[in-house]
Amino acid sequence: MPRTSRLWLWFLLAGTVVASAYIMLPQNQVTSWIFPAVNTSGAVAAWIGLARGKPRNRSAWTMLAAALSLSAAGDIIFAGYDLFHAEAPFPSVADVLYIAAHLLAAAAVVRLSHHAGRDSMLEAGVLTVPLALQYWIHFISPTLQDGGTTLAVLVAVVTPVGTLIVLFGALRAGLSMEMRRAPARLLVAGMVAWFIPDAYYATASLNGTYVGGGWMDLGWMLMPLLLGAAALHPQMPQLNVPLHVSTNILSVRRYLLVIAGVLTLDAYAAITADGADQLVGVAVLISATLAAIRIRRPLRDMGRRATQDALTGLPNRTELLRRLTFALAELPADGSSKVALLFCDLDRFKDVNDSMGHAAGDTMLVTIAERIAGSVRDGRDVVARLGGDEFVILMPEATDADTDVVAERLVTTFTEPIVIDGVELFPSVSVGVRTTDDYKADPDELLRDADTAMYRAKTAGRGRAERFDDRYAAEAGARLRLDTELRHALANGELECVYHPEIDLKTGRLYALEALVRWRHPTRGLLTPDEFVPHAETHGVIGQLFELVLHQVLTQQDAWAAEFGWRPPVAVNVSPRQLSDPRLIPVVLDTLREHDAPPSSLILEVTETALVDDTVMTGTLADLRAHGVAVAVDDFGTGYSSVSRLADRHWDALKIDRSFVSGIAGDESREGVVRAMIALAHSLKLRAIAEGVEDEATLTKLRELGCDAAQGYHYTEPVDADAITGMIAESPQWEALPAAA
Repeated sequence: MPRTSRLWLWFLLAGTVVASAYIMLPQNQVTSWIFPAVNTSGAVAAWIGLARGKPRNRSAWTMLAAALSLSAAGDIIFAGYDLFHAEAPFPSVADVLYIAAHLLAAAAVVRLSHHAGRDSMLEAGVLTVPLALQYWIHFISPTLQDGGTTLAVLVAVVTPVGTLIVLFGALRAGLSMEMRRAPARLLVAGMVAWFIPDAYYATASLNGTYVGGGWMDLGWMLMPLLLGAAALHPQMPQLNVPLHVSTNILSVRRYLLVIAGVLTLDAYAAITADGADQLVGVAVLISATLAAIRIRRPLRDMGRRATQDALTGLPNRTELLRRLTFALAELPADGSSKVALLFCDLDRFKDVNDSMGHAAGDTMLVTIAERIAGSVRDGRDVVARLGGDEFVILMPEATDADTDVVAERLVTTFTEPIVIDGVELFPSVSVGVRTTDDYKADPDELLRDADTAMYRAKTAGRGRAERFDDRYAAEAGARLRLDTELRHALANGELECVYHPEIDLKTGRLYALEALVRWRHPTRGLLTPDEFVPHAETHGVIGQLFELVLHQVLTQQDAWAAEFGWRPPVAVNVSPRQLSDPRLIPVVLDTLREHDAPPSSLILEVTETALVDDTVMTGTLADLRAHGVAVAVDDFGTGYSSVSRLADRHWDALKIDRSFVSGIAGDESREGVVRAMIALAHSLKLRAIAEGVEDEATLTKLRELGCDAAQGYHYTEPVDADAITGMIAESPQWEALPAAA
């Protein structure tokens, strides 16, 4: 700690020594000025701390410094009466200053704790409501009964009530900040030191036993000393109640603090009662003590389950967000440090669970947790487990250099092998880094941003760290808007189908229509599938999109059947993600039955990547074909399937991608590739369909190569159902052909 940061401690020690001397030395005209001098020093310290610390909640500290100044002014006035051997009137100007000081102090702590949550208010109320009752019984009610002038009674009542309000606000602020910082402890201790002598003075004044210069005056002097020390403390600018409400778990320590206060009040009530009332008070005290002891252990167990991860013992998500709210509240106003989140996700952890079992996976997670805990700054950083293989490091009071060091340590130390059941595993971790110096930042949004950066790290190659920036925020916001708008589009009928004909090259007749979905966006116009289908796949709405397209297609087929007496076969694209969905087959078959459509009227187009999954081929696709639904492999040649997969005969047609078809009329190499693809399809008894036919030369070459069907802008661009209806009406030769060869 720098030398200048100890000023608060020297001030407190020196002031305490002087205050103690005032109590022990005989009272005279010289020593009587020690009392106002000590109290004035507290006000001066508060103003100095306010100027040096530049706290965010400047108004609260300004009101507190002003309250100390008014209280010190009242002490000076009383010392003046003593100097001139004059009897102080009641109420006097000093009493007015004291009341104003109480009101300002109450406003200061209310301002300081105005973001405090409901839990802190309830717990502060648990302590102050019994005090308020004691105040009424012992101070306020006797004062009202004794009578006197209205002004005198008002002053006598307002002072203890003001002290009670100050204490409530201080307890609320302290419980909200959980006394994490030394200034918080000094602040609450100062308010308690203000409350106790005020309570004593109210009692002594009623029974005429108050004598100046006694030990109780030490409490009045400790109050400005403690509050002045709180203002001078270097952590004073970080003394802030969190702006965001966090889950407040009633810890054992917090519970004991509240219960100790309640039991103290019960003990006071028992001691001050008379006769049978005293026996009742003692019985209540014993009962409350036994209840407090009984609930301590279950409370500790519940608190542990609510805040700790059961497997690793690390803080869980709830506890992480709670600590993050405090870290944000304690950010300095000058931006000298930041709060950082490092979102860590193990790479390929699912493979460990799938191959070795969950017990091995748990062992690995415990080891990883230990490695992460060993990679952070000692005593300052918090390591939490969110669940699964996700861990988060919270770094309060961090710099960008600090986060870079920890992130680099994470991605390098994880390369060391872990041996589980004799098997060597080489884990790696992807890390997303999010930092902020904005105390108003939302904890949930910060965590989401760190998660976004982590996925960037995975996309960029895994085993690395990525830092979140504004570009990520814009992209994340755009994805969120797209997700909301797409879900509304599904519900509001903004999605519609256009159709692209596939023509049989031998007869010139219609082979099939490919249905392509379009989104008629209310502000962005007509959107193609590339602009929203990938999002639908990754955000869990691709199934809804497929069902909508399937219903539209079969409904339109119903219209064509009614008008022309036949159903043009229509191809509908299926996402690889849907092929593992057990609902796909029932949805397809039920929809066909609903429209009384034969399975041969439907072709499902799957991309080549679907061929790599044996379950998909032997399960989903085999079942669909067994029911008469045709299957075509779309964009053939662009994936990574082996040719041997095609021999399994779970398809009816191969669609040769436009990247191979384009330019075959003038490029022998491309022509050779397409020739081989057509020959492969025919050898497997599959139809070969060429995509991207743009001109007559390409079409002529495809006929020469023996291609079965073609699709492209040479015939027409994708058009709506009305245009297809017109084409069928004008071209009777567009008679339907079977979906399969």
